[in-house]
Amino acid sequence: GSIVVGLYQDGELVFAGHVGGGFGGTALKDLHAFMKPLETKTCPFARVPKTNGKAHWVAPKLVAEAEFAEWTEDGLMRQPIYMGLRPDKDPKACVRESAQPLDKLKKEARPAKIPVPEKKGTALAKKSAEKEGSKKEGPETAAVLTHPDKKLWPADGFTKKDLFEYYRSVSPFLLPHIKDRPLILKRFPNGIDAPPFYQHDVPSAPAFVKILPVKEEDGSEVHYVLCQNAETLLWLANLGAIPMHPWLSRTPHLARPDWIVFDLDPQEVPFPEVCGMALYLKEILDGLGLKTWVKTSGSRGIHIYLPLKPGYDFSQSLAFSQLVAEYAVRQKPDLFTVERSLKLRKRDRIYLDCMQNSEGKSVASVYSAREKPGATVSAALEWGELKKKIAIEDFNIRSMPKRLAKKGDLFKDVLRGGNALEAGLKKLEKLM
Repeated sequence: GSIVVGLYQDGELVFAGHVGGGFGGTALKDLHAFMKPLETKTCPFARVPKTNGKAHWVAPKLVAEAEFAEWTEDGLMRQPIYMGLRPDKDPKACVRESAQPLDKLKKEARPAKIPVPEKKGTALAKKSAEKEGSKKEGPETAAVLTHPDKKLWPADGFTKKDLFEYYRSVSPFLLPHIKDRPLILKRFPNGIDAPPFYQHDVPSAPAFVKILPVKEEDGSEVHYVLCQNAETLLWLANLGAIPMHPWLSRTPHLARPDWIVFDLDPQEVPFPEVCGMALYLKEILDGLGLKTWVKTSGSRGIHIYLPLKPGYDFSQSLAFSQLVAEYAVRQKPDLFTVERSLKLRKRDRIYLDCMQNSEGKSVASVYSAREKPGATVSAALEWGELKKKIAIEDFNIRSMPKRLAKKGDLFKDVLRGGNALEAGLKKLEKLM
């Protein structure tokens, strides 16, 4: 029910306490799977600690992140909460930090002003409003950016500050698409060239961050972040959470998806061909009487969104997406595949991934930055743009704010009403 943890001091592992909180969902089961191969009869601590119960020792190879209230007089953590494993950290680098002067910390933390747009204005639209003579400004809140010069995209030179500024500038456009949706955090504390770690459970956060407890099948709770405001978005950026991965459903109706996503995932197919096949899939969906929107994944592929009318559950949306994918494969077996296994999948096929339409799954949001070379962004497109010569690299954290200022939110109608599936399902059954 808890883990025994320590820190290194003069080359020896020293007991730092027990961590028993924060193990929601499958965290304990997952952690046990990592620990089992490391099991040993030898205590790794320099001095055998007094534990709460019988200890099962493991070699000190795993690094865990924990939040805690303070150090006790005995040098143990008070009220620690497990936050996840940190494969990017060297166990030997885990040492007790010394207190630093407050003045030094203040120099490292740069406060930034975050404009919170009013209903009729956006941060990007503010300049045009000022040109028209309007000097009205919305209220402001403050967020802190630490280690702004840390390079998150080392090869491209983009830093944490660049990510922070990007999310600050596009927040009026991005927030409506992720608000009320549980987020799965993918954190890159040492940049995209170092191993990331996933974080579902966030049991504690600043007061401006909304946390949603979600019951798991085993009765446990996972505390998901809801990104309801610009401050939260920038707090996530400061954590090194590069992509925003929201669920396809939102509170309070988490069992009801708002849309179906067709993820066109190429392996070795050139991007222009992916665009062409996305247009072909649109033809199929148009023929079923369904309206869709399209965006780049920010990686190699294309995402097609089919908004749903309220009432469908995930089993229905998943089944429908699979039927459409199977029909597309029948029509173009030399171009499409639904084979999930990478080993069995032919590399010159576009994989139609429908499994993201399962409950609790997530897709990189529109306008989300991606952990890819060039600091690319998942960009909303006009369907006609797929017929032009475009590249994934055209849409990045530098170019996207300018594009949004020019074109606005091309994905806004995804949030306004959706498709009924019954008529389309009947047409599809006849075609198959």
